[in-house]
Amino acid sequence: MMCAFKRLWPSLALLSLLAGCGGGAGGGGGGTNSGGNVGTGSPSATAAPSGSSGPTLNQVDNSGLQQPATSPLVLALQTGNPNLLSAADQPTLLQLATQLAERYQQQQSRALTSIFGGGTLDLSVNFTTNSSEIGIGQPTVATPLLLADDGSGMAAIAQYGRGRGMGYGVDMLNWQANQSRETQHSAFFTRAMRWLITGNADTALPSPVKYAVAGYDSNTVSRWLSRAGSTGNAISCDLTQSGNSCWQNADLLVFGSSVRNDPALSNQVRQYVEQGKAVLYLHPSWTDSAGGRSVLAGMGMKLGDYPGNYFAPAAGVSIGSSTTRSGLLARLDQMSGLVGTLRAMGQAKPALQLSTDSSITQPITQQFNALASLQSRGVDIFQEPTSDLHRLLVLWADLYRKDIQYGKINRDTAPGDFLRTYAADSWLVFNRTNTTVSKAGQGDFMPVSAQSMPVSSSAETIEVTIGQSGGNTAIGRAAIPGKPVYIEVVDNGGASALNIQTNYLRAYGNPLTDSVNEGYKRPRRPHSFAIPLKASGETTFVTPFGGPLYLNYSGATAGRSVTLKIRGSAKYAHFDFTKPSNQAEIDEAIAAMQRADFGWQTAKFEGGEIQQTMYYAKQAMGSLSPQTYVIDQIKGLLFDSNHLANGFSNMPMSSTVASLCSTFGWTCDGPLHRAPSVQHFVGWIAACGYLCSGNPSDGFAGIGGTGWGHAHELGHNTVPRVMTIEFGGKGCVVECNNNILASIHMMRQYKIAGIDTGHTTDHPGLYADIVANRASGLSGNAKVMDMQTRLWDMDNGQDPMRAVHFQLAFLFSRYRAGESIPSMEKTLDFFTLLTKGNRLVDNAWESGNKFAMSRFANKTISNPDLLYVLSSKLVGKDLRQIFAMYGISVGQTALDSVADLGLAVLPEQFYALARNKYNQVGSGQWLDLSASTPAYPY
Repeated sequence: MMCAFKRLWPSLALLSLLAGCGGGAGGGGGGTNSGGNVGTGSPSATAAPSGSSGPTLNQVDNSGLQQPATSPLVLALQTGNPNLLSAADQPTLLQLATQLAERYQQQQSRALTSIFGGGTLDLSVNFTTNSSEIGIGQPTVATPLLLADDGSGMAAIAQYGRGRGMGYGVDMLNWQANQSRETQHSAFFTRAMRWLITGNADTALPSPVKYAVAGYDSNTVSRWLSRAGSTGNAISCDLTQSGNSCWQNADLLVFGSSVRNDPALSNQVRQYVEQGKAVLYLHPSWTDSAGGRSVLAGMGMKLGDYPGNYFAPAAGVSIGSSTTRSGLLARLDQMSGLVGTLRAMGQAKPALQLSTDSSITQPITQQFNALASLQSRGVDIFQEPTSDLHRLLVLWADLYRKDIQYGKINRDTAPGDFLRTYAADSWLVFNRTNTTVSKAGQGDFMPVSAQSMPVSSSAETIEVTIGQSGGNTAIGRAAIPGKPVYIEVVDNGGASALNIQTNYLRAYGNPLTDSVNEGYKRPRRPHSFAIPLKASGETTFVTPFGGPLYLNYSGATAGRSVTLKIRGSAKYAHFDFTKPSNQAEIDEAIAAMQRADFGWQTAKFEGGEIQQTMYYAKQAMGSLSPQTYVIDQIKGLLFDSNHLANGFSNMPMSSTVASLCSTFGWTCDGPLHRAPSVQHFVGWIAACGYLCSGNPSDGFAGIGGTGWGHAHELGHNTVPRVMTIEFGGKGCVVECNNNILASIHMMRQYKIAGIDTGHTTDHPGLYADIVANRASGLSGNAKVMDMQTRLWDMDNGQDPMRAVHFQLAFLFSRYRAGESIPSMEKTLDFFTLLTKGNRLVDNAWESGNKFAMSRFANKTISNPDLLYVLSSKLVGKDLRQIFAMYGISVGQTALDSVADLGLAVLPEQFYALARNKYNQVGSGQWLDLSASTPAYPY
C-alpha cells in the first residue's frame, strides 16, 4: 500500500513513515508536484505552502502518530543524545535509514532520468584544466550530474523544498550562449536547464524567464535564453543581501564566481531553492571563490580545493565519447549502494568476502565524507533539516558502538560484525554534547583506563602558543572518550580561523587492508574532524575515541598566542617548552607519563611538536626518567641540534657567532630566523616504510633523541639550500643533504652525552677520492670535472659527499676560531653562520661585500656558488683551491666576488679523522696537501 505523508520536520517525517507503514511495510514513491519538486527534508513529502519553511518539531500536530513527540526516539533525533535510546532501537533506526535512503534514491533517479531523457545524447565533454571540481557535500540535497572519466565531479544538481539547483565547474552557460566551446554538449545542457527551471526536462522553457544575477554577466543569460527559444527579463536584485525580497519575482537566479561572499549567503541560497526557485552556479576557472563556495554549500555542493583542476589529468576533466547513458547514470546513483549496504548490515551473517571485494563499504565512506564536510563548516546535523538520513545513521552508530571490541573482529569469518563496526566508526558527530564509547577501549589508540580519567569541572584559561601562520598545535589538554569538552575563544591571536580537533595524524591504519589475522585493530579514523570554534560563546565537542586536543588554525601571526577557556578536559603527559617552563606542570606531565592511563604523550617545542602513543613513548624512554628522555634527549639533542645547525632564532648564539654577526653587519636574530614551520613527529603508524618523512613525519617507533632516524626526518623538512650541491642531476641532494643535519646532530650528541651511534661522514673515503683524482695526471678544469664525477654521485655513496661540509667547518675552526684541533662547538658555529647567511642572502640580500656578493646583480646565485662565497667569508680565506679539490665548479662571478674581499687564497689541506670516530671531531690531525699527498694516517 502507498504510504501518505504530512509536511513534517525531518525526524517526525521519519516517524510518520514508520507509523504509517507499520514499521516499514510501505512502498511507492510519494507525492511530487508536476514539476518534480520535493518537500523540505523528505524526498516523499508534498510541497509546503509558498513562503513557509515548514514547521518545527514542537509545532507539529502529532495526532495519529504512533510515536509521540516526547518519545525517546523523537527526542534523540532532535537533540543527538543517544543516551535517550536503548539497544532495542537499533533495528528501528536501521530500518528507517534504509527506507529513507530508498526514497532519496527514487527522487534523485527521477531527476536524472528526466535530464538524460529516453533518446540519444552526446555525453562527451571536455572542461579543460581551467575549471574546478564540483563535489557533493550533502548527498540528501545534491546529486552528481556529470562525472569525469576518473570519477571527479564536473556538475551537480540539487533538490530541496520546492526548488532546484545546478552547479557547473566551468562557465557552460557562456560557452553555449556563444556556441564557442563544446557545442556537442548543447542538447544535454538545454535539457538540464529545462529541468532546472521547470522541473521537467521535456517541458519547453516559459517565455519570458525572469532572472537575476550575482557575480555573473546578465547579457550572457539573455543570449542563452534566446538561443534556447525563450526570452529573458532581467530583474535588478542584490541576491547576496540578507532579507531581500526582490528574489521572489525571479524564476532563475544565476551566480558566478565573483559573487560577494556573506556569512549568511549559504542559508540565503538554500532558502531560494526551498521556496521554489531555480538556482544556477557557474565557475569559470581553476581559481578559488569564497562566494562561490557559499553558494554551492547552500545547494549541498562543494567546490574543489585550490588550485581547482589546474593540474588534473585529462580523465579528471572530461567524459569520453564512448560513455553511454546507462553507464553514466549508474555512476551517478549515490543512494542504491547505500541501500544495499544498509540491508547487508541488517543481516546477521551476510555473505561477504571483504578481503577480496570491499566495495560494499564505499557507501559508508560516502556518508562519512558528507558528515566530515558538514561538521567542518560548523553545521549541527541535529539542527539541520536536510540531515534526516545522517541523524539516523549517526544514532544507529552510537548504539552499535558500545559493545565493539577492537582486535577481535575478523573480516573474513565475521564480515557482518566487521561491516557494522566499520559503519559505526564512520558515522560520527563531534559537535554535540553526547556520544557513546566502546566499553572495552579503542584498541591501541586509547586504553579503557582513559575513560575513568577525571575532567575539569570549571573553565581553565589556557594560552596556546602559535608557531606559524597556519597549522596544528597541541593545546595541552585531552578529550576523554564520551565526555564533552566546552571551549570558548577569549583571544583569537589575530587568526582568521580556529578549529578544534583530536590528534594530528596522516596515518592511522585501515581495517580493510590491515592483516586479517590481527583483527579490526582500532577505530577506522580515531582522530576527529576539525570543528570550527565559535567566535563567541562556547563550542561543544565530544569524541567517542578521545585524544589530545589540537588547535587547527589559519591566518595567524607566528609568535602570537591564542587564549582559550576550556572545561571538561583532562590533563595528561604533555610538555610545553614554547613558553617559560613551569616545574609544577612538568611534574604533572611526568606523573601522567608514569601512570600511562592515557593513550598518548605529547611535547611542544619551538619549531617542533611530538605526539606518540604511550606504548612507544615508554619503549623509547626505556630506563630513563621522563625528565631525561623528553627534556634532555628529545629537546636538548634532537631539536636543539637541528635548530642550532639551521641558525634558528629560538637558540641562543654562541659568543663567536654573535661577534661575527656584529663584525659582518649581519642581522642574525629576530623573525627572519624563526623556524620556518613546525615539524610534527608521530610515533604510532608510518605512512610509508618504518619512518616516513613529511609533516607530520610518522613512524612505527617512539621518537628517540639519540638515534639518527628522527634527526634524518627532521632534516628533510628543515634542510637549507646551501646543503644541496648538485651538478647535472647528480650530487648531494635528497637523502644526502638532510643527512648533513643528522650528522651534525650525531657530532653534538657525542660531545654532550657521550653517545656515538654511527652515521658516518666518510672522511677516509673523501680522501681516497682526492688521492685518485691527483693520480689521474689531469690539471685545471679537467681535474675538477674528474673529481666531480668521482665524488658527487649518490651511486658511489653519500657519506664522502657529506664530509665536504664538515671539512669546510673544520677550516672555520682553524682559521677563524684559531683552534689547532677542531672542537664540536666551533664546528657547529660554522653551520649556524652558514645557514643564517643562506637566509640573509635569500631574504635580505644586499650587493657588496656584506655577503660576499659584490659582483652579483641580485640574489640569484647557484647553491655551489652560495656555499663558496659564504664559506670564504666565514673562514676568512679564499677557498677556490679547496672547492676545486672537491670537484665543486664555481662560477666566475662568485670567484670575482670573493676576490673583492681581498682574502688570501687558502692552499689545499685536509683534516683526517680517525676511522670509526667521525663524530669525535677532536680525534684527527691536519694534512698539508699543497706540495704532496701524504698517506691517510689512520
